[in-house]
Amino acid sequence: MQVAYKLEWNKKTKNGLETIPNDILYTIAKMTLAFSVATIPKDTNKLRATSVSGGVRTCPGGFYIGSFTDYASSVWKMNDSKTNWTTSGTHSQWYARTLKEKGKVITDNAINQSWKDRM
Repeated sequence: MQVAYKLEWNKKTKNGLETIPNDILYTIAKMTLAFSVATIPKDTNKLRATSVSGGVRTCPGGFYIGSFTDYASSVWKMNDSKTNWTTSGTHSQWYARTLKEKGKVITDNAINQSWKDRM
């Protein structure tokens, strides 16, 4: 016995399945940046300002966020317990801290929003 079949994609569903992964990654980056702003060290405000103005950028295979100053990596590596931050509530490793504290909520929201928008 032979069975023949033909798959006909629903165009909206197919488009959604193709675009959802990038939507999710972009939204995770965008939300991580938004939640991190208040924790980015703010002495002269340059570090925080370059983070916000840089926004979410594309790169091969995904997206990235950053703090675009020549000293950002040095501040990133500072030991929180040994650093007297000039602005209360700021820390080193601001993006990693945000993802550690809010990563599940950020990811869940990104998935739900993308699904809602695309499907």
